[in-house]
Amino acid sequence: MPIGYSFNTMTRKDDSEYIEMAITQAKKGNTPFGAVLVNTNGEFVEAYNTAKNDGPTAHAEINAIRKIDQLKFEKAQDLTLYSTVEPCPMCMTAIIWAGIGTVVYGATIEDAAEFGNQIDIKAKDIAKKSWYQLEVKEGVSRNKCTKLFTHEN
Repeated sequence: MPIGYSFNTMTRKDDSEYIEMAITQAKKGNTPFGAVLVNTNGEFVEAYNTAKNDGPTAHAEINAIRKIDQLKFEKAQDLTLYSTVEPCPMCMTAIIWAGIGTVVYGATIEDAAEFGNQIDIKAKDIAKKSWYQLEVKEGVSRNKCTKLFTHEN
């Protein structure tokens, strides 16, 4: 299994617990970016940003989506992707193409822009352009996620 990925099963947790898992992934990768993709049974895959080694598309969300086939699900809209930071336009578009139904994140694009370059397009704005109903929840454990940029966690 490539670096940046893991697969586990557990009982379904609440949003903040999955964000905590994403924070742990971010720390593992020594970046502010971690993601967890979860099915309705609580099975999940985890990933962190590996762009430094694997190229500019190896964001945490993309790395998690690449492992979608390890999860059992009838339809992708039943999956939830948790991310420490609001998905960038590339990642949000990949989430839509994968058919994932819910996205939950901590820090915002604006938070991330304070520490580096970001394309300032909101995940919700991209979700509105989708051909299916996509739920986007923002700000879960935002302060903890924002601290990943300054290594205060």
